[in-house]
Amino acid sequence: MKRGRYTYGTLLLLMINSFFSSTLWAQGEAHLLFHMGLGAKGQFFVGGTMQNQGDQPVAGGYLAILPLNTTCEPQSLIVYSFDSLAPGEKQEFRIPVDVPFSSYHLAGFGAYDDMGFSLPTVDETAKVIKDRESNERKTCQSAREARVADDPDTEKKIQKIRH
Repeated sequence: MKRGRYTYGTLLLLMINSFFSSTLWAQGEAHLLFHMGLGAKGQFFVGGTMQNQGDQPVAGGYLAILPLNTTCEPQSLIVYSFDSLAPGEKQEFRIPVDVPFSSYHLAGFGAYDDMGFSLPTVDETAKVIKDRESNERKTCQSAREARVADDPDTEKKIQKIRH
């Protein structure tokens, strides 16, 4: 008899605990599924898709884009804010970039709930981008070296540095 009560009591406690745990830990989770930079006819932008893969709404958030010129020099940081995402909702974005750019970095990605607390964010492209970093650094270095070699004042600059 005692064993039966213990089992029912344990089951009841587990059910109550799981109910409150799921209620307390439910949250939104913003995922950046895809992003890329494009430019044509003097207009440049970074576009992509994000999705709330959590079970609660995302109240809002931001993407920080750092455009780079042809020699990989950072231009002005662009912070783009986005509005709410319902659970499961996908949203496309298009962030205008005022200057021509040859590439960009995602410098930040954040989201918050309806009380202003941070929510988890995941950049689904982060691994692919990280894997390309070594080659991109080499390309940037080559572009900078080519710029110096093409500069007619390069020899004067070198002499000035040496003296």
